[in-house]
Amino acid sequence: MQIVEQMLFALLRASLHNRQIETSFFKGVSDKDWECCFRLAKSQGVMALAWDGILKLPSSLQPPLELKLQWGIKVEAQEKKYQRYCHTIHELTSFYQEHQIATLQLKGVGLSTLYPIPSHREGGDIDIYTYSADKNKMSDAEANALADKLMQQQGIEVDKHSYKHSNFYYKGIPIENHKSFLNVKDIQEAIAADKILQHELNPHTVALKEGKVQIPSLTFNALFIAFHALQHYGSGIALHHLCDWAVILKHNGWSIPEGSNSKRFLEGVKALTCLCNWYLGTSVSVDGGEDIAKRMMLEILNPPFATVVPVQSKAGVILYKTRRLLHTHHLKSQVFDISLRRRIWSSILVHLRRPETIFRRGDK
Repeated sequence: MQIVEQMLFALLRASLHNRQIETSFFKGVSDKDWECCFRLAKSQGVMALAWDGILKLPSSLQPPLELKLQWGIKVEAQEKKYQRYCHTIHELTSFYQEHQIATLQLKGVGLSTLYPIPSHREGGDIDIYTYSADKNKMSDAEANALADKLMQQQGIEVDKHSYKHSNFYYKGIPIENHKSFLNVKDIQEAIAADKILQHELNPHTVALKEGKVQIPSLTFNALFIAFHALQHYGSGIALHHLCDWAVILKHNGWSIPEGSNSKRFLEGVKALTCLCNWYLGTSVSVDGGEDIAKRMMLEILNPPFATVVPVQSKAGVILYKTRRLLHTHHLKSQVFDISLRRRIWSSILVHLRRPETIFRRGDK
């Protein structure tokens, strides 16, 4: 492992566990090493977490002043974004509550409450699960559909192409309103796991920087976060996924609920746990998962395929996407029971519904 990667892991361990940093990794490093560490942290979605580790270093071992200022400005922007997200989810929850719709926050700002500094967990969109606050008046499915309808009544465009969740922008922030928690039509294990998640919801209220929000139980989060991370194996898994799993392990240990007994899935969870033990400072006993863990770390640090297709011609785009799909399937089949035929057919259907995506170089 390169020195830059060792630096980043040392920063993350100190940050996630709020403990003294291992200074030996930072003695004699160059300004270029620090610049590479900054870029790596940004690309992995852990820039703000790494910053917390930097502040634990003696000033003589910290990044050069110009980079430190740049890093600090980016972290401040992340903190403002987090505050905006907290305000938005609180506002959206309050709005839905007026219509007898309960709102559960998935991942995101809800999961951030497990971090030493919640605002330093970076996120993209806001994932919610809307359901009935009064089963005597309407079902969960009716409440979920009403949540989308209420947005449309406000002139907000709601994309309902996905069976898993709808998509819309609320005051400029992307929202996913989940109908199911997992990809139940694509992954065999997801069918049973989604039912377990429904049973393990047990919502409770937590205070955010602004307002309050309902989040699911730790047991729910353990299964959901592990499943979510493994769904990205081969298609964008990153260190921020590992950090989420590390804070779950830190607060609740190995807490995958009974019934999640797929051998492949459990091997994947063991691999995630191995990586957290090896690189992120957790110490949870686990038997197995080492081989997948080693391959997974290679995928995290040196993915062979990019999100943006690096070729221009139409034939090149098709060939690249096909090779990428086969690579993704190969890795995902190590942790899930999935059908290549079904995956190809699903991809074809998506492109038939939205033909403009066939040659789009930015689509996965």
